[in-house]
Amino acid sequence: MLRSVLIRVVILATVAVLGGTGSPRADNIRAATDEWPPFRISTDTGFVGLDLDLISEIGQRIQTQIEVIRMPWGRALASMESGAVDIMTGLAYRKERAVYIAYTDTPYYSCETAFYTPASRPAIINGYEDLQDYVVGFVLHSAYFERFDTDQDLQKLGVSKEQILIDMTKRGRLDVMIGTDCQVDYFIKASGLSDKIIKTDYRPGNSVDLFLGVSRQSPWAKRLDELNSVIKSLVDDGTIDELAKRYYDSPS
Repeated sequence: MLRSVLIRVVILATVAVLGGTGSPRADNIRAATDEWPPFRISTDTGFVGLDLDLISEIGQRIQTQIEVIRMPWGRALASMESGAVDIMTGLAYRKERAVYIAYTDTPYYSCETAFYTPASRPAIINGYEDLQDYVVGFVLHSAYFERFDTDQDLQKLGVSKEQILIDMTKRGRLDVMIGTDCQVDYFIKASGLSDKIIKTDYRPGNSVDLFLGVSRQSPWAKRLDELNSVIKSLVDDGTIDELAKRYYDSPS
């Protein structure tokens, strides 16, 4: 049953990306997302990954079709603000976003922030203050941890996609990059880049909780309690851990 629902979601994602003209039912959910392995992995036929598995489970439990639409992260957030889409996954909580996004009560996954550096010329980062000596790459519109997010003194380089950071880091064109360990560690291992990119010793020690968020302009904002219940159930009954085992040896 899970496989058939997942295939339907991936096909819908492909139609949306290609500009399909199908009209979803009024109660359907439009989910905006972009590539972020292993949560959203782009393939020739659409997205797969932990978030797609999550979306499939949600669709089954609330008996609603979910249309996945690919768009850059910044545009996805803008679409949530306008109500052009209904939900996003993989959201870290930020009070400025909570103005237009209603977060579910329970995070469905937890990660940590980490810093990475080229193996060819590793930056020595033992504490936050050491970052001042380097240019630190980050993804625009992403939330990491408050001290970094609000620091105006660091030399920061913002790019549109994490893949750009990874490419620059592995080529030694960037001193340091910041990332979320559950995503970057997976990508480095899966791509065979362990000899090109290494994790620094410094760990901020923060928890990056990933939430499903609902646009406050969406009709589904009125059904947030229903989505809260589903997410909590998926976490409490171990479904998320079982889904994560497809991608991780030790799920969060």
